[in-house]
Amino acid sequence: MAARNRAKTHKKAQTNRNLDGVERGETHKKRKTNRSQIGAASRQNPYKDAKHPLRSSEGIVGESREKRLGGLLAPGARTKALLAAYAVGATALGGLLAWLVVRNVHWGELGASLASADMRLIAAALAATLVAGYLRGVRWHILLKDPSPGPVRLFMIEQAGAALDTLSPVRVLDEVVQTGILMFRDKIPLGTILATLALQRAFEFAATALALGCGALLLPQLRQFWPLFAAGIAIGAISLILLFAAGPALARAKALSKMRIAPQFSAALLLLKREKRRAVAAFALSAAQTLLIGIAGWLVAVATQLDMSLPAMIVISLAVLFFSSVTPSLPMALGSFEFAALYLLGLWGIGREQAIAFSLALHIVLFAPPILFALAFLPREGLH
Repeated sequence: MAARNRAKTHKKAQTNRNLDGVERGETHKKRKTNRSQIGAASRQNPYKDAKHPLRSSEGIVGESREKRLGGLLAPGARTKALLAAYAVGATALGGLLAWLVVRNVHWGELGASLASADMRLIAAALAATLVAGYLRGVRWHILLKDPSPGPVRLFMIEQAGAALDTLSPVRVLDEVVQTGILMFRDKIPLGTILATLALQRAFEFAATALALGCGALLLPQLRQFWPLFAAGIAIGAISLILLFAAGPALARAKALSKMRIAPQFSAALLLLKREKRRAVAAFALSAAQTLLIGIAGWLVAVATQLDMSLPAMIVISLAVLFFSSVTPSLPMALGSFEFAALYLLGLWGIGREQAIAFSLALHIVLFAPPILFALAFLPREGLH
């Protein structure tokens, strides 16, 4: 009797174990099926009906770096409103300055001044402008850590960015385009790009302010502007000091230590701080590039029969370019460029028609090459 009871108990326990095994198998099979369905769904459309896309340390899963950059640069509603307001204000100011330039102008005399321009000297001015642009590429190549793109490629990137910036009513595209191309096409770290861009702008500003300050001291017509030029020289010097003094310390700041861009930015500045020859060479190239822009302006002045000295035209050309770059205006600085040239040449007693002819010719010399290079370069980079 006891034997039969033990046999029944053993059989019942065995049956329970079999049932448990079947249930576990079915549960495992269901889990496996669910995982397969989830994986298939994620491969087909990982973001369907999702309010917040999955993110990883590299950004949104499955999204290209170009799309991520576009998302980062996409402005919000408030930013769009501010940009639209700025564009409207810049257009209005540019239109006003253009009207002030052309009012009471004698179109026949203006046409005669343009028709009599020496095209050989205009071509020489174009050549000086291209050499100045190439020196900017060489300077950027020196500032970037090896390996870096060659000077010719950097020259093309500079020209493309400058063209898009001048064609836009809101001038924010220059550094954005250059940074995007170097990041995604040339694989250069973002912090390094931003550090070298900041140094280039500081070098250019300092060189321009120094040239204008010297002109204000040497040219009686500009001595009234000496306080402004002295302030510009001080700002340029302070900017360089702050970049080299505070820039390398960014990586040690607690708020920025976890951002990859901070150590990249600091490392680029620290390298140039240690290798002073590279920084000095970059500033020398900035000075040479600034001088070539002034010489291009003088060649245009001679081509349009302006009786002006070389030092005066160097200072005037740089001042016109600087004023048009910082003043909101129409695309390509139309209005602000001509207004600055008309005002400054008026200090030397140059007539309105001659001054406008000079400004239009110099405008073409400085602004046309970047646009032409951009038309050839950007399609090759996949940017249409």
